[in-house]
This record gives sequence, C-alpha cells and structure tokens, in this order.
Amino acid sequence: MLPYKVIFFDWNKTLCHSRFWQHLEDENHPRHEDGKKISQFLFHDHRDLLKIWMRGERDTSAILHDISAATDVDVVFMQQELEESCKNMKFVFSDVPNIIKALRNQGILCVIATDNMDTFRQFTIKHMNLADIFDDFLLSNELGVLKFDKNQKNEGIPFFDEFLAKHGFRYSDAVLVDDCIDDGTYAQKGLRTLHATSPEVFREHLNWLRE
Repeated sequence: MLPYKVIFFDWNKTLCHSRFWQHLEDENHPRHEDGKKISQFLFHDHRDLLKIWMRGERDTSAILHDISAATDVDVVFMQQELEESCKNMKFVFSDVPNIIKALRNQGILCVIATDNMDTFRQFTIKHMNLADIFDDFLLSNELGVLKFDKNQKNEGIPFFDEFLAKHGFRYSDAVLVDDCIDDGTYAQKGLRTLHATSPEVFREHLNWLRE
C-alpha cells in the first residue's frame, strides 16, 4: 500500500501532450501560416506572456488581443481555433482514466495540479469529462501562483498549501508527478516528486503507483 494520501498530476507534457492550436501545425491546414505567426509570437518571442496568462493576471481575451495586435491574425479566428484545440486534447495514454480509477479505489485522492490558463476549466475539463475522473483541480490561473512560486519568506509551497491544509495533509502525504524538475522547493519541504521525463517514464511511474 502506498504511503500517499494524494497524488498530484501535472497536465502539460505529463498527462497530456496536446498543444494549443495544434491542428494549425498541419502544413495542409489552410490557416497554417497564421498558426506559425501565433506560435512564434507567444511561444518564442513573448514567452513572458505565458506566465502572466497562467497566473490569471490576464485572461484569454486579453492575450489574444495582444497576439492579434502584433500579428494581424483575427481574434475571433484565434478564439475559435484555441477552443477547438482545448476541447480535443487527449491523454498521453488511453487507459489513464482506468489507472486513475484504480488509484482512487485505493482511497488515494487524484488531483490535477497544473500551471494553466482559464481555457482549462472553460473547455478542457468539461469536454474531456475530467471531473468524472479526478477528485479535484489545482489551477494556477485560479490560485494566482505557479507551482514553483515561493512566498517572500520562502515558507511553504503556496500552490499546494491551501489544499493540503483543507484536507489535513502533510507534505509527506503527497507526491507530485510532473515533467518539470524540482528545483529543491519540494524536496526541502518533504513533498516527493516523480519526474516524468517521457511518456514511457510516466507509464513506469503510473505502474509503480498502482502496485
């Protein structure tokens, strides 16, 4: 029996490898060039906007207007295509829901903990029926902090503290599965991380967790 009472699962590049506007990456898509403009502006030239978006400091509408002002790509088009990509995201493995069910049947809470945008609750949770699969969601845009953000006194882990306190859990009661490397924040507090460096390694972590 695992010693953990809650497992936090990262979303992007852990549970899911789908991307925003992914279908526009297809060179045969009639708006492929617009997709390249969006990607270049947001994911290469202005990556600082991603953290602002993920912390909820600006919403999707504001970000899309920023992109449009710089690229001349129509806001309505971007919104429609973003919504489509968010609704059609896929788990990295089709049997993820069954594995999560097995873990929950052991009495372990399974929670998505993601640095993400308002699009996640608006589109992805609903259209992937994630609320039927997971116990809860910790979303950076709603919490106002990213997973590795620290408070001024470097005490606690702001992203997780409220949830853990609500359930009466200690850091040692939790484990985080994430593609990002712990910078020492979690280890220092006693919250274990399992580094999902690839889909294959993530599968290994899942198999270990449900043993």
